[in-house]
Amino acid sequence: MVELLDVDRMKRSGSLEQRLASLEEQMAQTARALHWIVRALRDGGLGSEADAPAPAPQKAPEEQDLAPGSRQKVEDGDDLYHVNARHLLYPSCPVTRFPVPDEKVPWETEFVIYDPPFYTAERKDKAIVDPVGSSLELLSKISYNTVDGLVDRRSFHGPYTVCDGLPLNPMGRTGLRGCGSLSCFGPNHALHPVVTRWRRNQDGAICRKSIKKVLEVLVVKHLWSEDWALPGGSREPGETLPRKLKRILRQEFWPSFESLLKQGVEVYRGYVDDPRNTDNAWIETVAISVHFQDQNDVELKRLNSHLYSCDPKVSFRWQVVDRCIPLYANHKTILQKAAALFEAYY
Repeated sequence: MVELLDVDRMKRSGSLEQRLASLEEQMAQTARALHWIVRALRDGGLGSEADAPAPAPQKAPEEQDLAPGSRQKVEDGDDLYHVNARHLLYPSCPVTRFPVPDEKVPWETEFVIYDPPFYTAERKDKAIVDPVGSSLELLSKISYNTVDGLVDRRSFHGPYTVCDGLPLNPMGRTGLRGCGSLSCFGPNHALHPVVTRWRRNQDGAICRKSIKKVLEVLVVKHLWSEDWALPGGSREPGETLPRKLKRILRQEFWPSFESLLKQGVEVYRGYVDDPRNTDNAWIETVAISVHFQDQNDVELKRLNSHLYSCDPKVSFRWQVVDRCIPLYANHKTILQKAAALFEAYY
């Protein structure tokens, strides 16, 4: 009976979540439509009726979460393109994106009035980032779709187009040109470990929900973010472990964690729908599952003893895996793939 009640609760909460998501997208589309109208009037009516964004279609209640970057796998769905990468307000700066409705995301689709601002953030570590600005003289020194010095500019999705000295995001328009707050033009490669263990009762028995075993996942939270996220992040040239991951691990444990990654299982490789992405710079990641089957695993105990935060702006915790937990960007679908690997509850 308890399991039946849990299933009913999940169905109702899932339906409510989908309705809220649909309403949020409707509001976003309305804002884009208003912006288009104002811009068309300001430009003397250069836009055509065909350019006007259409209202967001209602999502079917049974629609499932989609894998990040899986455009080819969801051709029949409504949500074909990146969403987080088109948020109007760019993170941690006053820059506003040019609104891009769903039907104008593909580069193949004509978008006459498309005029996104150019933004590349100033960074202290200038030696390992690309030039700031849109000067063709500076950008012409960059080699795309290959290993360019220490920077690997190859995409997991194959060769991408380069136009006027700038690479084009393979997932389409984002409403912003430049590098944004990312390090490099083109793909910025990241690593995200999905570290899991079984959730257990006080007597040590593995918890179950709807018959399936329940996982716990290691997540982190940054002060500037409202959501928890998988540990990891972009890797700078020459780095094995991302800096963000090193911030929660004591240095003496770094070699051991690298060994755990080598023994882990890759669950995803590709585009990440991240709010920092731009038309010319985007994040691609490799997600590796590191699972501890036994609660008495020596490496699990060592990991717990070496977890710490050297930065007061970063916190971490073990989180029960559930489809309703909010996670940054599309880390949620990456976690779903890891849960499926162990036939665990999600």
